[in-house]
Amino acid sequence: MKRFVGLLVALLMLGASLSLAEITKPMGPGQIGFDAVVISKNVTVRASQNANSKSVKRLSYGDKFAAVSLGNGWCECYLSENEGVSGYVLEDYVLLDPAYITTEESTAVYAWKATNAKRVGLLGRGETYPIIRTEGNWMLISLRGAAGWIVRPKADTTGTARMKTADVLERAQSYLLSTDQWAGSERVTATTVQNYYSFVEYDAYTREWLVTFSAKDGYVFEIVVDDGTGYAYMYDTVNG
Repeated sequence: MKRFVGLLVALLMLGASLSLAEITKPMGPGQIGFDAVVISKNVTVRASQNANSKSVKRLSYGDKFAAVSLGNGWCECYLSENEGVSGYVLEDYVLLDPAYITTEESTAVYAWKATNAKRVGLLGRGETYPIIRTEGNWMLISLRGAAGWIVRPKADTTGTARMKTADVLERAQSYLLSTDQWAGSERVTATTVQNYYSFVEYDAYTREWLVTFSAKDGYVFEIVVDDGTGYAYMYDTVNG
């Protein structure tokens, strides 16, 4: 009898964790990069891509702005339309083009992807948090500078990306170098590819990334990276 009661309680707890929630999908690229949100307690906007460079501004958890990933662990940060590039932030402390979850009832947060793992929090009804990534039936969310796992709502169709934009760009660069491509009269090398303007876009429907490398002489390389496998292939090459 005690075993039955214990099992019943466990099932009830599991049922409570399968809570209802509203999912806000990623917005995609805007006029200036992607929407970004701070997921650490605070982050410093730097004058250059150096952790020791001058501090321009300090942002707190939940602050939003526009940003473009540079693929080297840093993002260009746009704090207003008038200011243009206001500085640089470390990509590890922000989410680019995030999806959000808004709870519709109490939701348990766990330290790991298991309902018998340590509970690190309990979300109340109507609370909204950025989604870091999804893995199977679980979802990792940002919790005011920390992170925790919740059971993924059955209605979730966001297809939130698993790869970080910096890793996607690195994978695309590696593929571009391996294909022995040429840009004008200059061969693409590990050094010269850094001079290309790059843009990374995620398609939640196909679960693929499109990485665009654009040179000043008109050459454009478009490479697709699969979000699940990391497999990359050349989508298009244009000689302007």
